[in-house]
Amino acid sequence: MRRAALLMIASSLVACQGEDPVRPALRTRLKQETRLTPAEMRTFFDQIAASIAGKKLMVREGALARPLDDRHGGSVLALLSAPESVSDAGLEVEGGHLWRGVEADATPALAELSASQTLWIDVDSFVPRRYEFKYSSPGFGDYAYDLTFIP
Repeated sequence: MRRAALLMIASSLVACQGEDPVRPALRTRLKQETRLTPAEMRTFFDQIAASIAGKKLMVREGALARPLDDRHGGSVLALLSAPESVSDAGLEVEGGHLWRGVEADATPALAELSASQTLWIDVDSFVPRRYEFKYSSPGFGDYAYDLTFIP
């Protein structure tokens, strides 16, 4: 009986620890229009990494989900490798969810054009939800992926 009570108390303590204490304050900050500082960007990236660790990246196209090929998958996740090389793309509301974007220059297939790439991250879950690749001139092959991460 005593052992069962101790086990229940221990499991309650573990359950209470749950979320990283940095996340609530960061969520509040991410919902503000003001651009993130480099230190805030690093903290944001740390929380994104913790949210997707050990999960497989999939893209959704309509009702189908598929893994990305190496060429495109590397582009999507490369944005998360260096917080100092991205800029804050601001806020966007999508399907009732608030997303914050991180943006960087991209390497276009057509050398005479410039391009950018943006990764939109759900502010509440810290999980990337969309990747966009845009050329400086419309109509040259812009594309976007809706992202999911599965265990």
